[in-house]
Amino acid sequence: MQDFRKPFPALTPAQRLHLEVYGYVIIEKTLSEERVATLLDKIYEIETYFRKTGDYPYGLVANAHSKIDPNYFRIDNLPHIAECFFEYLTDPYLVGLAQEIVGTHVRLLQSDAHIIRYPPEKMERQGYGFHGGWHAEFGRTTHGLYHCPFIKTLSNLTDLGEKDGGTAVIVGSHKLGGIERHEIIEVALQDPDRLIHHVVAPAGSTLLFFESLLHSGGICTSGKERVFILGGYWPSMFQPHQGYEPNEEFLKTIPEEYHPVLTGSRCFQLENFTRELSAPAEKFPFD
Repeated sequence: MQDFRKPFPALTPAQRLHLEVYGYVIIEKTLSEERVATLLDKIYEIETYFRKTGDYPYGLVANAHSKIDPNYFRIDNLPHIAECFFEYLTDPYLVGLAQEIVGTHVRLLQSDAHIIRYPPEKMERQGYGFHGGWHAEFGRTTHGLYHCPFIKTLSNLTDLGEKDGGTAVIVGSHKLGGIERHEIIEVALQDPDRLIHHVVAPAGSTLLFFESLLHSGGICTSGKERVFILGGYWPSMFQPHQGYEPNEEFLKTIPEEYHPVLTGSRCFQLENFTRELSAPAEKFPFD
């Protein structure tokens, strides 16, 4: 098992300012090439097995969020499925990032892996599907910095160029409480070059964002396949999404120190993780 000590602050001042202003920050190459290859192999293995048999391997029962069609494959509730998924979702650096921007101890509420290979013409017809899982007014500000109770780490496992359909976001929308979402989307689409940003990053990079930020899958015009994995986190005393409850048998096989991030067992026994903007990032990995 990896060292589960988590850095705080995990973000550099410049990264934290970018997150504050735009609602997201891209941290390049948070995953090594070896970890990317391992995750890709496992996701493709599960897809191949399912397409051949109509079942998931390992006796896995997919939850209601898992989907499949000829151009898309998604599987949910990942920690117990494979060691590489567990290690991604409990990666101490990524969990440290989550704790910093939520502002306290977090638990996993969502986890999923995706393969997207829609042809460009279909993606262009579909357009964006902007959404957000939290409202901006439910966030809070400490030391002048915004914290949202629901955040995501989304790591691309394939290189993303300008035309490869990386996640699209409406910049700054994470703080726009009191404005109807459809209105924000309509206005952003009037000036997409300035108001809509797309993830462009090498494989193994992580998009860290507030769930109050309006976001969407990007429109891929290159025809390139896109594969990514994500974790959604929020405070320990909250419940997971329905269908994402931790696997009880799996919990018996892992050290107790990992249980809080999977089960929320800290409940209300929380600490504040709030920082000043200028505070330097803690050196990580630890010596």
